[in-house]
Amino acid sequence: QTVMQANVYHKLGAAHRALGQHGQALQCYQLCLELRETALGHEDLQLISPLNNLGAEAQQLLKYHEARHFYLRALALEKKHLGARHLTTATTLGNLGAVYVQLKEPQAVPCLQGALEVQKKELGLCHPSMASTMHNLGNALASTGQGTAAAECLRETLLVWRQAQDKGIGSPKDVAATLHSLGNVYRGLVDATSAQRCFSAALQIREALLGAAHPHTARTRHCLALVGCSLGTPGEALEELNLAMDGLLQNLGSKHPWTLQARLDANTLMSSRPGSAGSQNSMGI
Repeated sequence: QTVMQANVYHKLGAAHRALGQHGQALQCYQLCLELRETALGHEDLQLISPLNNLGAEAQQLLKYHEARHFYLRALALEKKHLGARHLTTATTLGNLGAVYVQLKEPQAVPCLQGALEVQKKELGLCHPSMASTMHNLGNALASTGQGTAAAECLRETLLVWRQAQDKGIGSPKDVAATLHSLGNVYRGLVDATSAQRCFSAALQIREALLGAAHPHTARTRHCLALVGCSLGTPGEALEELNLAMDGLLQNLGSKHPWTLQARLDANTLMSSRPGSAGSQNSMGI
């Protein structure tokens, strides 16, 4: 009876997740986990699914420390029951690596490299799951100051996404995310021309898929404006920054970090124009 109740909560969590109701999904998966632990103990194979789902929902809610806890528990059980080279284990390892990227922890790179090794063998060279891991690895390399390696990794990721799209199993949304990340890596490498090319391509995709006011579209527009400023077009950059700020304000509110950074950069750019005091040294995301 307890296991049956747990299964109901698991299905309910999946339904909430499909609707984007991540808080409710988290609660349902938590109840599922507790009921299964009561009925089966703390080391049973059936705990893996709710633990991974809890990690994913916590990740969606930006609760990265909680996500790390759930993924670590799931990973330990997967290694025990499935083995370290199992694809499910590698998937969890990749998800954990993505969380480590957000937490800026050095374990991100070895986690993602380990996941990628298994995924390449089990899934082939053009699977979306492998491309997602490569994308996160590129971000992890960038966060540890390995800009050249990060750029190479993200360029390879774009090839995998496009090969997957050719087979009907990829999404332009993923291509846009990788282009955005690659643009930021090129900014760090002081290659403004390459950065502009990446952000422009990402913006075109995101505007078509998500709309001009979507936070991800606005974020890319913000980055493109900063690159434009460094390339000597401050007037156009200010217009783009104001557009980005409007979209972020509309969707995220005035106190969200992305909105605050856009406002700061717009004000800095205005003060650095002829006839105004200031400089653009503080600009950047």
